[in-house]
Amino acid sequence: MVDWAPIVEQEDLPFRSARDHARCLNGHLREIAGSNSGYHHTLRLSTWTCLLCARFRRPRQTWFEVEHKPLGVAGAAADMCAGFPVQVIPRRPAVRGGVGRIELHVRGEVFGYVEVQLCGIDRRGVLVHVAVAERHRRRGIGGLMLDAALARGVGYTWSTAPFDLDDVELKGFRSTLDLAEPVQVGEPFYCSHMLEAMGEWV
Repeated sequence: MVDWAPIVEQEDLPFRSARDHARCLNGHLREIAGSNSGYHHTLRLSTWTCLLCARFRRPRQTWFEVEHKPLGVAGAAADMCAGFPVQVIPRRPAVRGGVGRIELHVRGEVFGYVEVQLCGIDRRGVLVHVAVAERHRRRGIGGLMLDAALARGVGYTWSTAPFDLDDVELKGFRSTLDLAEPVQVGEPFYCSHMLEAMGEWV
């Protein structure tokens, strides 16, 4: 029985949000397969390894865990977090109901981002756009960005901006997702504040 996790040296591991994921990246139920935690001291991130994947030397057996929820820290704690090499950074929209942005920074480089519209009054969220730098794709960053967006509107009514539902690349991305909130796909459910921010409300 394997009861260890390999020492994590590489920095090109996949990324996952810190929410509870029932399965590893290869689809094994973690409560059955078993998993061990570790720590990457350079990036200051926790890591997780699926023990079943490790036993059979499967790729993507280990991943980085990134705190994707708003931290809500201030003072010295906020200063300390600002010095971390990996950060999820929100950019507020210019107007209420407008398009904001959440970025994943690794050593100051933007690895990926999600653009999102939120309304705390009507409790609605619209996922507008997800992008990942080409050389960092296939590492779970798109899913991490979506989790970061959804964590800012738990229990909201979520939808996405229109997109080509037949796009093969997008289908591949969507097929790997296990979202924390239900999302209406391809048909945005804007509130009046969002429409006003977009200049479409009279």
